Formats: sequence, structure tokens, C-alpha cells
Amino acid sequence: MSGNRPNKPRRHHYLPRFYMRRFTCSDDEHKAMVVTAHQNDLVLDRKSIDRIGYEPNLYDFIENGSGSSIESELNERIETPFSKSLAWTKIESGNAARLDMADGLSIYGFAQHLLRRNLAALCFMKKRHADFLAGKMADFTEEEREIHQYIEEISGGPHTLFREGALETLLPEDAFAANVMICQSPVPFRTSTNPTLAISYPGRDSIFGEMFNSLRTWWLPLDRHWGAFIVVGGPAGFTKEEVSEDFARVLNRQYLSQLTLGNARYMIADDPFLEADLEWAGFAFEHSTTRGFRYRLRSD
Repeated sequence: MSGNRPNKPRRHHYLPRFYMRRFTCSDDEHKAMVVTAHQNDLVLDRKSIDRIGYEPNLYDFIENGSGSSIESELNERIETPFSKSLAWTKIESGNAARLDMADGLSIYGFAQHLLRRNLAALCFMKKRHADFLAGKMADFTEEEREIHQYIEEISGGPHTLFREGALETLLPEDAFAANVMICQSPVPFRTSTNPTLAISYPGRDSIFGEMFNSLRTWWLPLDRHWGAFIVVGGPAGFTKEEVSEDFARVLNRQYLSQLTLGNARYMIADDPFLEADLEWAGFAFEHSTTRGFRYRLRSD
């Protein structure tokens, strides 16, 4: 584990800034159009990516009476190598169309990493562990019971398991059986500070129909017009295809639902359908602001 350094940064980004830069404003790569939830209001504003996707001292911990952190280790072991990978170089240079099968595993690994290191993962882990301690385990799988028994026995509780997951570099066992589908959209994709979406998994009806119900599927936007489906449970492979405007809108609405349910702090969105989707979600226009607008949840 990396020790504390003098003047070490307190803002620990659980969403890497190199990822957020793929969704920034055309005139400023350091700022993005962001929707924030304020109780019953949703507010669109222009924000610095330094100010979103972070939590103060998220990766710090105490071990044997001394302070330590995995913040720099995350950067050295995972962020820097992936940001310099051939796959990300293609995306960063605007050449996502050149992604190929050799890049599929790298993208899958990054999508899973964003799930494990996210603040939402830690919050979920803490909530489930509190349920475990309270004996509220009716919906726990046997695997979950074993995980939370392990958490109970280790020092540091859920945060220790969170750190272990964030630093994991091994690909999941099913990675080589995954089908990675790279998609191009005619309208901008949205993303969020919790960008890897679980689109389907066995036991839950998928938004894309019955054929997905037996599959585990994740979605990760790669930039404003390219994204990746990762599908496990069917035939392995790698494909690229264009998706329709309607298809992209279905995916984009998932991030709006994620925000309103409290599963992400910010949604990064700058597409022509945002206001219509806010009305679809039950919000009504309140007023314009200097750089955006405010919508309020309708009471009817």
C-alpha cells in the first residue's frame, strides 16, 4: 500500500479525469455539462471535472495505527497503464472506429474496474453489511453471506474489501467468453459518475427484451458517440455497429433513472433530448440559469 505523502491530494477521484475528458465541452476540455439532483430538483450546469467524481480522502485508511492510502497506487497500477493503452489511445484520438478484438479485454477490464472503485460500490457494500449485521438477510445469496462474514472478520470492514476490489488487476474468469460490442451513435451518449451500467442479469427482465434476460450485460460509454456493450452468457466475440437514435435514447435514459434513484451523484449530459427526457421522467421546467436550467419533480 502507498503511504501518505506531503501535500498529497485530498480529492480522490473514483471516476478518472482522463475518462471524463471524453465528455467535456467542445470549447473547454476541463468542463462538462452536468445534471445534479437537489432533492426534488434537477439542475443542469457547467462544472469543472476536477469538482465531480471525487470524494475527500476516499482511499485513505488507518493500518497498525498509521495512516496510509491507495490513491497513488491506483494511479500507478491501473489508471496510468490503461490511459496509455492502445485501446484508450484510439478512443482519445477520436479513432474509436479502429477498435478491434485485441482491445475487447482491455475495455471489459476497465468497465469492471469502474464498477469496483466507484463510491456507489462502497455505499452499497456498507448498506448490505449493515443489513447483514442486523440479520436482514432474506434476499442474500449464499455468496453474499460468505462475503459479509469475511468482512466481519477482517480489520477495516467494508472499506478494506472496497480497497481490495479497487486494486484488482486480474480479469474476471468469464472475460475470455465475453462478447464486446462497440456501438456508434448519431446522438451524444450520456454518462455519469457511476458509468458502468448493469443492463441485464439472470432473474431480471432486460430493457432490451427477453433475449437478454439470461445474459449478464454491461454498458459503458467510451466518448460522446461511442460506447461498449459487454455481454456474458452467450457466444464470445467482438463486433462494431451503428445504433439508432432511439436505441441511444433508451441507454441515455438509464443514466437519468440512475441519477434520480441516487445511484450516481452527477450525470454528464449534453444532448438535444435532455429536456424531453426530464419531462418523460416526471419533471417540469422551473427556470433557466446562467449556464443551464432547473427542473422540478411534478406533484401530480
